[in-house]
Amino acid sequence: MRESCKRLLNRVKDGDLKAAITDFHVDSIIVVMENYDKGWKDLALFLASLLRYKGLKIHFTNLNSRIKTTSFMRDYHLNFDDALAVQALKELSIDTIVSYNDDFDSVDWVKRLTPEDLL
Repeated sequence: MRESCKRLLNRVKDGDLKAAITDFHVDSIIVVMENYDKGWKDLALFLASLLRYKGLKIHFTNLNSRIKTTSFMRDYHLNFDDALAVQALKELSIDTIVSYNDDFDSVDWVKRLTPEDLL
């Protein structure tokens, strides 16, 4: 699994695959890194590294997006994190998500793929 994720990310980095992540999910990664005692240098390195991903788009969410997210929480019994990812898919007119999280399978219009499916 880990190797598949690395290979997928390298394809995004090289621009062979297009991908998107929300600003919220980038921030969530930062919080996890801090929970693992990563310091400011590690955080800065991670954030700067995102600039080198040729195929990556950072999707910025706003309060309206977050309000709409709560409908996906209600309708599909998702947590906020997952529902915001679904809201971003809708805003970007994308119907596919790459994830091991099978909670996305409850959303009838979202096709979930794993990294292995794209390699």
